[in-house]
Amino acid sequence: MGCKQVFHMLIESSDAGDPESFRETELFKKCQEIGIIPRSEAELAEIIRAKILPAAPLSTNGPTTEYQTPSLDNDTLSLSLSVDQMWCPACAWVIEETLRRTPGIIGAACNFATDRVRCDYDPVLTSPQRIIDSIKGLGYEALMPGEETEARERKVEFIRFVVSALLTMNVMMLSFALYSGFFTEFSPETIQKLSWPTFVLASVVLIYGGRNIYRRAWAGISTAAFSMETLITVGSFSAYFYSIYGLLSGSIHLYFDTASMLITLVLLGKLLERRAKAEVQEDLANFFSLRPNKAKICSEQYPRGRYVAADNLRKGDTFRVEESEVLAADGFILEGEGAVDESSLTGEPLPITKKIGDLVKSGSKVIQGTFEIRAEGVGEDSIVGQMIAIMEKALGEKTPFEGKTERALQWFVPVIIALGVGTGLVCLLSGLTFDQAMIRAVTVLVISCPCTLGIAIPMARVAGISLAGRKGILVRDFISFEQADRVDAFVLDKTGTVTKGQWSLLEVIPVGSLSEEKILGLAASLENESDHLIAAEITREAARRQVQPPSVENVEVSENGVSGVVTGKKIKIGSRGFLAAELEAGPDLAVAENRPEHSLVFMSYAGRVCGVFVFGDELKSNSILAVSRLHGAGYRVALVSGDDDQTTKAIAKEVGIDEAQGGKLPQEKASFISALQQQGQLVAMVGDGINDAPALVQADLAIAVHSGSDLGKEAADLTLMRGDLLQLWDFVLLAKEVKKKIHQNLGFSFIYNLVSIPIAMSGLLTPLIAVSAMLLSSLSVISNTLLLLKKT
Repeated sequence: MGCKQVFHMLIESSDAGDPESFRETELFKKCQEIGIIPRSEAELAEIIRAKILPAAPLSTNGPTTEYQTPSLDNDTLSLSLSVDQMWCPACAWVIEETLRRTPGIIGAACNFATDRVRCDYDPVLTSPQRIIDSIKGLGYEALMPGEETEARERKVEFIRFVVSALLTMNVMMLSFALYSGFFTEFSPETIQKLSWPTFVLASVVLIYGGRNIYRRAWAGISTAAFSMETLITVGSFSAYFYSIYGLLSGSIHLYFDTASMLITLVLLGKLLERRAKAEVQEDLANFFSLRPNKAKICSEQYPRGRYVAADNLRKGDTFRVEESEVLAADGFILEGEGAVDESSLTGEPLPITKKIGDLVKSGSKVIQGTFEIRAEGVGEDSIVGQMIAIMEKALGEKTPFEGKTERALQWFVPVIIALGVGTGLVCLLSGLTFDQAMIRAVTVLVISCPCTLGIAIPMARVAGISLAGRKGILVRDFISFEQADRVDAFVLDKTGTVTKGQWSLLEVIPVGSLSEEKILGLAASLENESDHLIAAEITREAARRQVQPPSVENVEVSENGVSGVVTGKKIKIGSRGFLAAELEAGPDLAVAENRPEHSLVFMSYAGRVCGVFVFGDELKSNSILAVSRLHGAGYRVALVSGDDDQTTKAIAKEVGIDEAQGGKLPQEKASFISALQQQGQLVAMVGDGINDAPALVQADLAIAVHSGSDLGKEAADLTLMRGDLLQLWDFVLLAKEVKKKIHQNLGFSFIYNLVSIPIAMSGLLTPLIAVSAMLLSSLSVISNTLLLLKKT
């Protein structure tokens, strides 16, 4: 409707004589030309059928990858859905177990806190629509990503509550009149005139208002996954059917008001809970929506770009982005310059200048300029795609304690039902009337709150991961929050962690007869295929000087160097240890080695040292402050590096670290961490997620500093996307707050149930007070978690 109104305004502004002849207007023709409107019905059908772009290249800037149908014999597909109408963790368990038992489903994980389910399935045996139908059959609404029905669902639920509330008010009014019969005598006709309208109104409330509650209760019963809905259903229908018996026998002991109010209060509680839960999930939802649905792909036919579904974008395609648009893929700028905002990825709301040749990341927003970009990482291979996959996995995984809580919840509802029935029987045996015994049993049923136990950890997990994402910290495993609160020592890598890792090749010192250009060319030939920071700097400097690297053979990559053969002579480049034999036989290098603040890389040619590369690095802006705060909090901080010992200690002294060791290979870093652990310390390792993998695996908490590498290859529990050590301190503080909220939520849940159930059994409460207390307890846990978002 909005597009239609805009079209009419444009039609009128362009002085179109007849709006019905819009296809003849310049506006319509221009829209067809730039690809907004298909040129024919056949083209529209082709667009709908097409899942990818044609195999032919769209531009001369890079090849377009031809689409290949995946092999269904070996591959499974993943499906991520948002699920609406989940009211407690048992709902998630029902969905998860049902999907796991469905033919064609390989694995499934449903998360109550995020309202999302992710499953792997065999496309030969099932399909997304069948999976959605299976979930709908349980009484839940399953939506494909991008389907926006939240507003509609909120409206439906609000209407359901309003109708139920209005009818319940009338039920209460009639019941109040009926209760006056305890103080005066009513004729049978008067009782009937008051009772039957009450019955009709209450029936509408229970049938219409409580429909979704009963569907979930039945789904829970059929799968032996009892939930809060089970208790509400049993309690409300107990009061309802007993009231029908009283109605038919002419009694004024009717409890239609109790049954109606139970349903109405639950609907009110769920409306409030949905609102609070949405606030907790807001940052997370914003992050999941970072990937745009459309991309403007350039081709020979449409050199200025044509909008198509972002799923059609392939590696090697050229796409165009303009101001205020979000990048659909990672890539390199081919044309244009300006500024982008990467705060959605890094948490740092600063404009970053970009020019031709620079790498830009998916999820970044263009705030100035227009770019043409060659796509490199698309879909799930892009930075945003990897981050979303990692966050979904982290949200779906459960802590060991959470697993124990869920197993306890499976027995919670049956135990409460047994307590309710037992309470009623004891009351009858004690001489109380059946009315009094039933009311007390219903009170016991509805006051207990399994939801508070079930959502205590999941809500804190969503809030913690969401807040971490807001600060530019990608959490892979929720256990990181617990570990960060327990660690005693932090071991930091030097290059790329404490320092920027953007080394500049300050000087090439020839040793012997070879010139600087010859040495640089030999080094570039060895490092040409490496993605190491040093290698990139050497190849960049060679390209800048227009030095052509010679062809190299038999390249061998070691942990601390690279070797190969050029024109029959062996060349080596690497650390002092890698060239130990050549350095012993070589000339005096005192003039080159008197540089404790710099890093030296040695090179040999035909068995003799021929040159020294001098690299300089800078400290990251917040390294000194972060180390100072860690020291101030009582943590032990150490610096380890593969760089030589002298340089490592010089950097350590500069940032205020007393314990430093250089010349360490990845396995030796792991051994250093192991030694600390043997001293009884819990150790966090902070380093490169790929190169420091052995040390990260050994550590109790593995923290990667993102350097632009493939996130999927990082061996870390969490990643600092901005690469700022101050983010490490932020996470330590956040972990303490999240753990405190979990303890508060669990403590409140246990205390509430331990105190409230005996009080209900004693007869001091009515069912209406009990169900109000139950709903307030659930809201208290969510509100307490919400305070974490407000505070942080």
